[in-house]
Amino acid sequence: MKKFLSITTIAALCLTPMMAKPFSIDKSHSSVGFEVKHMLLSKVNGEFDNFEGTIDIDPKSKKINKLEGQISISSINTKNKKRDGHLNANDFFDSMKFQKATFKMTKQEGDKIYGNLTIKNITKPVVWELEISGPVMNPNTKKQLMALEIEGKINRKDFKVGESTGNSVVSDEVKVKIQIEATE
Repeated sequence: MKKFLSITTIAALCLTPMMAKPFSIDKSHSSVGFEVKHMLLSKVNGEFDNFEGTIDIDPKSKKINKLEGQISISSINTKNKKRDGHLNANDFFDSMKFQKATFKMTKQEGDKIYGNLTIKNITKPVVWELEISGPVMNPNTKKQLMALEIEGKINRKDFKVGESTGNSVVSDEVKVKIQIEATE
């Protein structure tokens, strides 16, 4: 009996990744956003309008086998064209030279995802909070939908973003908030 249970357990663990499915990101219901403090006082929110990614998830167990994404730096949008232009300049993101930022998940443990974030060709490990909703059936398409909400913090200076701008003007801490709706 013990041998049967061991074989069953091993088989279940081996088959779990095979139950995962690729999901497509619905960009019209997704966002890649951030928040910083300005002058230690107010909050400035922004988003990256151009992004893409890959998700491979088991809807039943909510186990993510693969999560990767990239944003186009020049698509930064803080609802202020002058500020967006400055953020794209050499002293912040230098988007002419460093056009993309990427994230690649390395593992999921419960409600946390671990991964590598690359900005300006500098890669740092990050740990972010994860909330998964779904699956639900889309009544129009008859396909499953899943939603992921990812939140965390980074230090912009770890990635050499705006190094000469002090924390009292723009906070070093950047809150990251990613919302994804995906379809099987």
